[in-house]
Amino acid sequence: MRYQIFISYRRDGGESLAALLHERFVRMGYRVFYDVESLRSGNFNEKLLEVISECDDVLVVLPPGGLDRCIADESDWVRREIVHALKCEKNVIPILMRNFSFPENLPDDLKPLVNKNGVSATMEYFDAVVDKLAKQRLTCKPDQEADRQERHIQHLEELAQQGDAAAANEMGIVCEYGSATRVPNLKKAMEYYTKAEKENLAARYNLGDIYERCSIDLTLIHEYGILPDMELMEEKNTVVLKESLKKKALEYYQSAADEKYAPALYKMGSIYEAGANDVERAFTYYRQSATQKYLPALNALGWMYRNGIGTSQDLEKAEDCYKEAAEAGYPAAIYNYAHMLETRDPEKAMNLYKQVAYGENALPCAVYALGRQYEFVLRDMRNAISCYEKAAKSGMEEARDDLERCRNTLA
Repeated sequence: MRYQIFISYRRDGGESLAALLHERFVRMGYRVFYDVESLRSGNFNEKLLEVISECDDVLVVLPPGGLDRCIADESDWVRREIVHALKCEKNVIPILMRNFSFPENLPDDLKPLVNKNGVSATMEYFDAVVDKLAKQRLTCKPDQEADRQERHIQHLEELAQQGDAAAANEMGIVCEYGSATRVPNLKKAMEYYTKAEKENLAARYNLGDIYERCSIDLTLIHEYGILPDMELMEEKNTVVLKESLKKKALEYYQSAADEKYAPALYKMGSIYEAGANDVERAFTYYRQSATQKYLPALNALGWMYRNGIGTSQDLEKAEDCYKEAAEAGYPAAIYNYAHMLETRDPEKAMNLYKQVAYGENALPCAVYALGRQYEFVLRDMRNAISCYEKAAKSGMEEARDDLERCRNTLA
């Protein structure tokens, strides 16, 4: 999600005004990233710089003494945000609160901020400040879709507060991944999912996903608020902690699967196929999930039928599973279905490969397979080379030999 406006502020003295600016511009339809300083930790800090790189305007709220900590501390996050915005040549707008003045000994990388066209702001004339910013200072324009999205989120919040479990789960998703008008708040996401999980299977599954990811990356524990302070955990307890988190994740997945929630059934299948090495049980879970037309499960079931894993090999059933998921648009199934059709119907196979070989989400294996179709079926070496080059750049090592062979053919 690309934000239009980034609000940077110092929590001491600037938080209230920053919050008001965020609320008002969101209501006006702008996509606003409100830099929640109190939630900063871990990788979230680095993501702030990525947001600044992509936005149009950066509002820097400056209360009295707001830049004092920036002078001697290069790692100060307000300083890092401002410096990054200046380097990226963003439209930086200082919001000068009452009694603020620029320090005389600003470091060189902050001095350009002094010459930026700022706006004096007071609570008494807040409406006039917003109007001036919108009409004279901002380079971006309101996004009406963002405005509609925010109204929908506010409606979900109201329903969640009234005890609607489905709405609480949806709010958990909004808080976890953010939206055009909301920054991610992982602790709040955890609260919403926990509130909803007794009545909502999706929330139960989402909690399992969180615990599983935390078992892989322990820094997420603090981000989601699972433990009060990760630093209190001794290094010798790391293995025990990871196993405990995995166990908790499995409990949530199993609980949702017991009530026939399709994604949880599929997840249990993948756990038994890989980690538990019980392919017969994995097949059972995949089949139960696939009966609900869950596309990843249909694709996995096709794989097991095709290779005789957890069941007897049945190529006809494998093709049926792939075809059903492919016709519903599942990329991996489109590739697998095309692979089964290569000999019998090469033209259809090629058309299927093309569906998943282009665009941002192209499958490297499909790009490689398309290259082989160009080379061996159509004898089109130039297009084959193009596909092999793309596949090789995506990490398909086997494409490198094919690429060299085709280049030698044209030499």
